[in-house]
Amino acid sequence: MTRTRLRRVEPTPAPDQVVLRGLLGAAGLDSAELRQAAGLNHDLYGFYGVSVWLTDGAHPAETLERTKLVKFDRYVQFVVADLTARELELWATGMSPQYDVVHGQDDLDRLVEELRAAPHQVRLNPQVDREEH
Repeated sequence: MTRTRLRRVEPTPAPDQVVLRGLLGAAGLDSAELRQAAGLNHDLYGFYGVSVWLTDGAHPAETLERTKLVKFDRYVQFVVADLTARELELWATGMSPQYDVVHGQDDLDRLVEELRAAPHQVRLNPQVDREEH
C-alpha cells in the first residue's frame, strides 16, 4: 500500500538554483541506481521520483555537504533550469530542502534518461565522514 507523500507549498525554485544529489557508485549518474531510487519512491509514494537537495540561503552547498550528503564521497550538481528544460519537475517533498525530481508524465524511463542527460557536474565532498560508511 502506498503512502501519500505530502508536497510542501513553496515558491517555484529559481532557474539558477543549484540542486545536489549524493552519488553511490563510481560511475557518476548510474542508470540502475537512479531506477532503483525512483522505483522505491514509486513503491512508497505512488510516483517515480529521485530525491535531491535544493540549495538556498538557509541551505548552502557547504551545509548540505556536511549534513545531508555527509555519507557520500561525491555528489552531482545540477542547475534548476537545466532540469526543467528537459521536461523534469522539482516537487517540494519531505522536509525542506528536500525535493524530488520527477518527469511530468510519471515515466520512469524518461525520468532516468533526462536526468542523466541534463548538464551536471560531479563534485568531491570535502565534508564526507568516512566513519559513516
